[in-house]
Amino acid sequence: MNHRHIFWSVVASLALSQTLFAQGFVNMDFESATVPATPTGQSGGTVDPALAFPGWTVGGSGTVVIYNNLSLGAPAVSLIGPDFPNGTGITPLQGSYSVLFAYFNIAGPPPTLSQTGVIPSDARSISFLVGADWASAAVSIDGIPIPLVSVSGGRLAGDVSAYAGSLAQLTFSTATGSPYAPDLLYFDDVRFSPSSVPEPSFLSLFGFGFLVLYLRIQRPNKSPEPTAVGAVRSAVAVHVASRRWLSFFR
Repeated sequence: MNHRHIFWSVVASLALSQTLFAQGFVNMDFESATVPATPTGQSGGTVDPALAFPGWTVGGSGTVVIYNNLSLGAPAVSLIGPDFPNGTGITPLQGSYSVLFAYFNIAGPPPTLSQTGVIPSDARSISFLVGADWASAAVSIDGIPIPLVSVSGGRLAGDVSAYAGSLAQLTFSTATGSPYAPDLLYFDDVRFSPSSVPEPSFLSLFGFGFLVLYLRIQRPNKSPEPTAVGAVRSAVAVHVASRRWLSFFR
């Protein structure tokens, strides 16, 4: 066997190995959890990340991984579901399980969920369902933030066309905000799509601004009716706040 044959054999082996190990993303809807279900109406506790989020890696110094429970102050990634009511009083957004991030901006970095895989070659956008404070969502690819916009169906979407067909690390996290209220991200059903992210037109932006102004004029002393997103955030915030206050008296 000559040196040239050996060289091309090694190249072919490396190419085959890369093909075998470079796989697409998995468990994007978080339905692969294998944790024992909590009793109806009760909370769970800490849980093995490998059981709660197969295929994903939990990050963030000090982050706790819990199941059907809420953090008292530590950055947390919580698996919610499948039975309702559970101890949190929150229903999954889709299917049996959804993910709740909580970050209190007290110390340390925010919680993260990361996964490395091949982004589909025809992908133009990434989108996911959100259920609480979507402004706290932060998504990055290989450490580069992906700007997000609200789209139909209660989803957020971002442009990933620059990464189509590449092996990359996808990371979900929360943005940082006030230390007096938790940054919450309740999300599910992550998808890559060949559709581009729609850009809001001037008329739609103008119309939205006019609507907000009109509502403020019509209801100067009233708060807007709670939405599903606001209701989930309020429930979580009240629950967390009450548990944190109770902890001072234990």
